[in-house]
Amino acid sequence: MRSLVLLLLLLLTANLPSFCQSHTISVRIIDEFDLMPIPGVKIEIDTVQLGFTDKDGFFDGILPLGKNELTMSFLGMETTKIKIPEDCGRLEVVMMADMIYDYITTRKINKKREKRFKALPGKHRAAYEKGLFRSKAPCFNYTFVVF
Repeated sequence: MRSLVLLLLLLLTANLPSFCQSHTISVRIIDEFDLMPIPGVKIEIDTVQLGFTDKDGFFDGILPLGKNELTMSFLGMETTKIKIPEDCGRLEVVMMADMIYDYITTRKINKKREKRFKALPGKHRAAYEKGLFRSKAPCFNYTFVVF
């Protein structure tokens, strides 16, 4: 009887659903202009708040397996959504400032935003050269969102 119970427990724990499993991530967030850390960035996954970056722009947290999209938001910055590849545990993110454009069309606004967006890989490289990031290029792809 005892061996039957042990066998049953072993089978149940071996087949735990993926939401019970998790992996850790480390995030560093800086701004696009001064390449300065941004403290207090809210980090969410599926509208569930994971936490905030510290005074140096760092956040360490746990992601459930199967969840691979983070949302980062901060006052004065554009909301950033990132899909995390499975082999990426350290995210180094450059956030774009939220600019106000007066008296121009949405199409022109998006052109200006896209130009700044295309410069993000260069900003990442500059942060690496300053010693702020550990890698020359991000392990994820930025996604441009049109207004």
